[in-house]
Amino acid sequence: MKKFVIECSNCKKKMKIQNKPAKYKCPSCGTIHKIGRIKLIGISIKSFFTGIIDTIRDIKNNMVYRYNSAKATYKYMSQLKKNMKNDPNWSNYRNQQREEKQMRDANKKSFKDFFKKKVS
Repeated sequence: MKKFVIECSNCKKKMKIQNKPAKYKCPSCGTIHKIGRIKLIGISIKSFFTGIIDTIRDIKNNMVYRYNSAKATYKYMSQLKKNMKNDPNWSNYRNQQREEKQMRDANKKSFKDFFKKKVS
């Protein structure tokens, strides 16, 4: 059964009630609250709009977070690009990496070499 959270009118603490008209006792102060059908409808409508407002707030916060993340990434990439242009060795870095890999691969024996007979 669906439950609602309401605030006690006496102690201002939150308490859970079920979705049916009944008398509910506050667990903190012991005040008895009589909840009728009309009040339940009001609580239901209020919780519906509260849920919509919370969803809109979450969407807004998510958009702000994504915007700030994209902005920070753009700043970082701009700074990185600027630093690469200032470093004369950066343009040769990839070429050096490629050449080192080719040298390593040239020294490796292939699978076919394993089966070739050695000539002595």
